[in-house]
Amino acid sequence: MAQLVLNVGSNANDGTGDTLRDAMIKVNTNFTEVFGSAGFDLTTISVTGNEITATRTNDDIVFKPAGTGTVVFPAITFNDNNIEGTRSNEDINILPAGTGNVVFGAIQIAGTTLSSTDSTAININEGLIVDGTLNVSGSTTFSGSISAGTGSTVGNLTLANGSITDSSGAISFGNENLTTTGTLTAATGSTLGNLTLANGSITDSSGAISFGNENLTTTGTVTAATASTIGNLTLANGSITDSGGSISFGDENLSTTGTLVVGNVTLSSGSIIDSSGAISFGNENLTTTGTISAETNSTIGNLTLADGSITDSSGAISFGNENLTTTGTLVVGNVTLSSGSIIDSSGAISFGNENLTSTGTINSATGSTIGNLTLANGSITDSSGAISFDNENLTTTGTLTTGTLTLGSGSITDSSGAISFGNENLTTTGTLTVDGTATLGAMTVSSLNITGTLAVDNLNIFDSTISSDSNADIRLEPGGTGSVIIDSLTIDDNINITDNEIQTTVSNSNLTISASGTGQVSIAKADINSGTIDGTAIGASTPAAGTFTTLTVTSALTLEGITLDDNTVKTNSSNANLELTGNGTGSVSISGLTFPTSDGSANQFMKTDGSGNLAFATAGATLNHSDIADATTTVATSTTSVLNTFAVGTYRSAKYFVSIADATNSRFEIVEANVTHDGTDAYISQFGSTTDHTGPLAIFTADINSGNVRLLTTNTSSDSCVFKFQRIAIDV
Repeated sequence: MAQLVLNVGSNANDGTGDTLRDAMIKVNTNFTEVFGSAGFDLTTISVTGNEITATRTNDDIVFKPAGTGTVVFPAITFNDNNIEGTRSNEDINILPAGTGNVVFGAIQIAGTTLSSTDSTAININEGLIVDGTLNVSGSTTFSGSISAGTGSTVGNLTLANGSITDSSGAISFGNENLTTTGTLTAATGSTLGNLTLANGSITDSSGAISFGNENLTTTGTVTAATASTIGNLTLANGSITDSGGSISFGDENLSTTGTLVVGNVTLSSGSIIDSSGAISFGNENLTTTGTISAETNSTIGNLTLADGSITDSSGAISFGNENLTTTGTLVVGNVTLSSGSIIDSSGAISFGNENLTSTGTINSATGSTIGNLTLANGSITDSSGAISFDNENLTTTGTLTTGTLTLGSGSITDSSGAISFGNENLTTTGTLTVDGTATLGAMTVSSLNITGTLAVDNLNIFDSTISSDSNADIRLEPGGTGSVIIDSLTIDDNINITDNEIQTTVSNSNLTISASGTGQVSIAKADINSGTIDGTAIGASTPAAGTFTTLTVTSALTLEGITLDDNTVKTNSSNANLELTGNGTGSVSISGLTFPTSDGSANQFMKTDGSGNLAFATAGATLNHSDIADATTTVATSTTSVLNTFAVGTYRSAKYFVSIADATNSRFEIVEANVTHDGTDAYISQFGSTTDHTGPLAIFTADINSGNVRLLTTNTSSDSCVFKFQRIAIDV
């Protein structure tokens, strides 16, 4: 069908255009054609239902915006060859249906899995950067070289230029030899770590050489410069010092005819003197009737003393911070290192000016020298005439003799028959054993037991009782942020405090908490599980209603005729009203809305003034720019009658919904009419008629009369018709 075009005439209201009826017939006919069609065809594009189809074979469907425009969908913009999201911070999702996947060429994406559709390898031709952890479940093959920057790690190993280090502090070749098909050689002056190997010598740039827990054996003489160390020992002219604070001679005797100085303690014939004024045996017992001795394998700190040996439980041998382990033989120049031995083919081993350190056993021929010291069977002598242990401890399982004083197993004896501490104190945290009972001032001491009363200033301790002198307080005051901790405290045999509980110990006795003078008993939070408060003022000096800043009730609260439970307020009496009433001229306000204090008229409704105040109003609400009203009237004539009016100066337009009832003939109709005006003339459009009759029951017109727009009706019969209508009027 060809499109029917409306004749709108030459000028407004000139009467040359289509009548309203003819125009609406053309509109209905056009819409009937449109709604009866499955779609529309634009030569090469067909739109049918929800499908857009190209009608020419093999044609593309092209969305082509003008100029710099783009193709825009609700949240996606196609701009040239770019797909862009238009909503801030939203993802662009490509979601296949069901079990389908997203496929790009031969690349397939299923969830978080990337695969190829033809089962061939996926090539990444450019560099790949992985910020997280890379997990490879299958085999990994590198066809090219593996390069890693200096400081890269493999397990505990760190590889850097010229070095391999182990974060665990141990590099081990197990029980395997370190083997090369070439010769492991080093020219004289070559280095291994800090070590420099030359004919007849090993030197260490760090100043320390360690043989770990291996023995160092030589049939020649061990010679070292003064201040040389063996284990924790430092040997200098006239002194042996121990960095660990302990020196052991195994089960050998230590003898000197001079004076032995140990820290602040001086041992000479018949006396022990401490320059600090205090001698302490720590928490050990000091008991002897004979010689001080110790069994083999006795320990002092990390040191273990056995027959002919001193070992260190820390097992420290240092090659920097890494261990070097091999069960094979290491040959460097003239020096051969094998299990338990260092052999020099030239017949001479020299450490130059370097330290010699070993946690194993150092063996040398009797008469070997270190500095001024000569070591022989059972003796250490000093060519300078003085041996000093500086501030180090001296330990031996043999007998220590200093002048007339002999220190043996558990005893100190004096060949002169007298031991004196001069004016020095004797202190021990162990057991002080004396023959019989000793008296120290007013205190009797027997096996470290104190009998009688111990008096400390004003405090007395006797049996299980701690008391004070007359009228003196007993105070327990911790230092700083410390606390006084008492598991259970009983006061006056009547009140006991245990854990977080205060209770009386006497049956049926009251627990009274009273403040002094005008003071008050203040409880931050109170939980009263049982009991009553009868005739007691709460918040007042005389019995009165309690005053609470905040009242919290965890279960239902009953107040005479009402009950408050959770978020529910209800009356207790059957069928009783719940009334909310203000006092005097006060009103009831709920959630910011204030209700009127008296009832309105029948059929009124509640309205607000915009400030939370509610009042009764009649039907026909007035809006900001419009007014809604309704009315009913009966017309029993076929002559034109006035149905409704509105002021020209007040309203510009009005929309009418009109229900018409012809009870005589049982005919009914509902119709809409739009009315507007320009101040001079009124214009009307009648439409949307629904009726059980073949034609309209009334024809509506409009005019202006005496400053009012009139809605006029002309019944199609003279039978009585009832008109009920609603009017929405829009102001000028």
